[in-house]
Amino acid sequence: MPEMPEVETIVRRLRARIVGRRIVRVGVSGLALRRPLDGNIAERLRGRTVRKVARRGKYIVAELDPKAFWVIHLGMSGRILYHAAPHEVSRHTHVTVRFSDGSELEYRDPRRFGFVCLYESPQMGRIPGIAALGMDPLDRGFDGEWLAPLLEKSRQEIKPFLLDQRKVSGLGNIYACESLFRAGLHPRRRCFTITRGEARGLADAIREVVRAAIRCRGTSFSDFVDSDGMAGGYQKRLRVFQREGKPCFRCGNTIRRLNQGNRSSYYCPVCQKLGGGSE
Repeated sequence: MPEMPEVETIVRRLRARIVGRRIVRVGVSGLALRRPLDGNIAERLRGRTVRKVARRGKYIVAELDPKAFWVIHLGMSGRILYHAAPHEVSRHTHVTVRFSDGSELEYRDPRRFGFVCLYESPQMGRIPGIAALGMDPLDRGFDGEWLAPLLEKSRQEIKPFLLDQRKVSGLGNIYACESLFRAGLHPRRRCFTITRGEARGLADAIREVVRAAIRCRGTSFSDFVDSDGMAGGYQKRLRVFQREGKPCFRCGNTIRRLNQGNRSSYYCPVCQKLGGGSE
């Protein structure tokens, strides 16, 4: 699933491509996505102009004129592709949007777990899903002073805590694993046992990891490409994720994997001790 750095990469590309463009034609496949496509979304999008493109968590949000918010979530396998001229659609293309200059935006999703919606809401913060999001790692207030009190109140393990979009917006499995390794915290460490100093280190690690991933245009294993069709490069810098059985870059010990909430967590048992000398 594309995570925050991948979505941020796409958003930054789209800002340079579609802001100021007027929508003149919309085509839909008719197949249901995670949320059924609004039957008249094509008519409601047509004639509007893209004024801004932003990211909220893992959501792509285009602010339109007349006022509306065009919201896209990529789900597990969704792609947003920009074409400078009309482009032949694939069998997995579910939405195509043509602009007044002849360029097109294509939403392609083989597994159909993503969605495309239009909300005529006065404020982005009132949109379902977005309204419930927690702090974003790129927000100015994302630091240890904000994080520590939340951890003190929680008996959760730290890894699922970080994946809860109501607490930390946009973070997913890859970057949670990488951030915990950088901070030296075991993924099963209970939140309330994390000290304020460790909370500061974790917040810094999260920000460092996601910023580095954005500079590398995200992580590509098989599916992810940005809106220009370019793959990311952060997979070359991963320290623990999907490295089970390989030596730790820091200490040389063997990277391990455990299951948490139906997801794999990767960690170094030496660099990320659970506490009390045990694992």
